Amino acid sequence: MKTPMPAIIGNETLRVRLCQGVLSHSLPHAFILEGPRGSGKHTLAKMCAAALACTEHDNPQLPIPCMRCLSCKKILDGKSPDLITVGTEGKASVGVDAIRFLKEDIHVIPNDLDYKIYMIEDADRMTVQAQNALLLSLEEPPSYVHFFLLCENAGALLETIRSRAPILRTEPISKTDLDRYLCEHEPKAKQMKLTSPKEYAELLQASGAGIGQALEYLRTSSFEPVLEQRTLILDFVDAAVHAKDVLPFLPRFSAKREPLKEQLSMLGDAMRDLILLKKSENLTLLFFADQNVAIELCDCVSMSFLSRMQEAVTTAIDDNARNVNTRLLLMRMLSASQLI
Repeated sequence: MKTPMPAIIGNETLRVRLCQGVLSHSLPHAFILEGPRGSGKHTLAKMCAAALACTEHDNPQLPIPCMRCLSCKKILDGKSPDLITVGTEGKASVGVDAIRFLKEDIHVIPNDLDYKIYMIEDADRMTVQAQNALLLSLEEPPSYVHFFLLCENAGALLETIRSRAPILRTEPISKTDLDRYLCEHEPKAKQMKLTSPKEYAELLQASGAGIGQALEYLRTSSFEPVLEQRTLILDFVDAAVHAKDVLPFLPRFSAKREPLKEQLSMLGDAMRDLILLKKSENLTLLFFADQNVAIELCDCVSMSFLSRMQEAVTTAIDDNARNVNTRLLLMRMLSASQLI
């Protein structure tokens, strides 16, 4: 088979599946591409669109997409009138008006490609009315139309939508591949790795499986508050494990529900890492950037302590969702963990 989407790092299974569908003319007319923010959904969809448009399908010496024919260049440069992006446009959701435009536009034949491709970004943020309006188009589209629905949570889509479009999920990218890509394509990453290796390791861990997320952290100031929160959680866990006074940490936890939700989620991930390290060192850590640090912390406490604390954090997350006073739920968490 021709090399599938060589410009993309990771997601090999998904790349092969999409390109096989293009070459065999069996690509679903609609599919849902699910994955966390920054995990490459947009890039994969754009590459799939380019593969559909590519005029070098029959050249075995070239990958798919070839990246150099006029059709590929138009797609990848965002200059093709036949690749139409529908999104929130700064609003909280994708409304019914945007979908009504799409329903009318699909009956206009392609301008200069063989296909018209509609990329619906944040598809899980479509209103119920918008999703219902999209249903008929998904059921009976013109033969030249393809829909790519990009989302973080396919479960937020109506069952009727999910039944008409297979769900394809992005795959985690290894830290090694992420590190290599960033150092090859982003000078700031290479500099940070040399001058601030610990901060760079935290950035890789905080980015999860997402090249896009890592690039956003590097190119903006958005990583600074994330690093601050990760430092808080690491300091809190270290104090808890070593039986130090944890009350001074309470003012550093947010009094607002959404930021507190993120902080408690990080703390839950940290507890999960330590509990699993009690059983095996061969695992992928969700929170800790340095496995040696996690192992040292793990060795200082019992499994019963970690389990008790994980249960307390889970209860605190539930309390936060139920609008319990933030300071009260944090005190309950410390009390249930026997930290006070």
